[in-house]
Amino acid sequence: MDRKTSLVAVVVSAACFSTLGILTELAYRQGAQPLPLLAWRFALVALLMGGYQLLRDPGVLVAGLQDIWRYVALALAGYGASSICFFFALKQASPAIVAVLLYTYPAMVSVLSAVFFKERFTSQRIVALLLSFVGCALVLGVLTTSAAASPLGILLGLGAALGYSLFNLLSYRWLPGRSRLVLQTYTFGLSAIVIGLLTLVTGGSLSVSAWTPTLWGYVALIVVVPTLLAVTLYLNGIRHLGPAQAAIVSTAEPLFTIVFAWMVLGDRLTPIQLAGALLVVGGVVAAEWGPPRPSVHPDELAAI
Repeated sequence: MDRKTSLVAVVVSAACFSTLGILTELAYRQGAQPLPLLAWRFALVALLMGGYQLLRDPGVLVAGLQDIWRYVALALAGYGASSICFFFALKQASPAIVAVLLYTYPAMVSVLSAVFFKERFTSQRIVALLLSFVGCALVLGVLTTSAAASPLGILLGLGAALGYSLFNLLSYRWLPGRSRLVLQTYTFGLSAIVIGLLTLVTGGSLSVSAWTPTLWGYVALIVVVPTLLAVTLYLNGIRHLGPAQAAIVSTAEPLFTIVFAWMVLGDRLTPIQLAGALLVVGGVVAAEWGPPRPSVHPDELAAI
């Protein structure tokens, strides 16, 4: 795969990722609930990813006890928590707004790196933080008389960004050099188990007997498009672009979400909100621009 093809792969990957919120909203309209939907999504993806890797190399998923505990921690405090916040945020705000809130994660990574790992807080990171903050304020309607999302929706959207920041940051600190595909497989599988148990503890059900063929169609699309296809394309593209450039290219994701949400759901952002979305994208570019920082940059922008 040459550089141009890799660039296209990452752009298409961003478009695939952007469909998650929209497909989830459509699944909700068919009666799906966040926790069972998320548990089944992760379980099916883990089975497909794990089966594929076992066919290629039966020993690839073997991990030591120390790695297993780290996978568990990343699934619980990072990816799993982020996904739960993301799916519940879609109950409180539109997919476009939730996508923009999620993309504050590079600014959060910069802050967390400075606070906990004593990395230098450069002027570049300050610019990224300011752009993300102002952009979110505009998207959320701070300058208008009516809020664009409920307080709970805002907190959940930012919670998704925080969980995703922790996942990306700690996966590099704890598991350097590990296969990102293996990491995702463990993360999906462990998250499925934990969220499944959480569903049952909270009085929910994992039964799919009432799911309609239409709902199953949306679930299949969620598993294939914003998960398997998106991750595969991103991993292939990143080998030639590198993590920093791939992260910059992937900033097209919230913009794709805005367009698709308008086309499919009829959701529309105001001109001020669109300007805010562009500022958030600018914040991501500012955070990722320059020499790669392996401890901070994700080499896999995995689907929530």
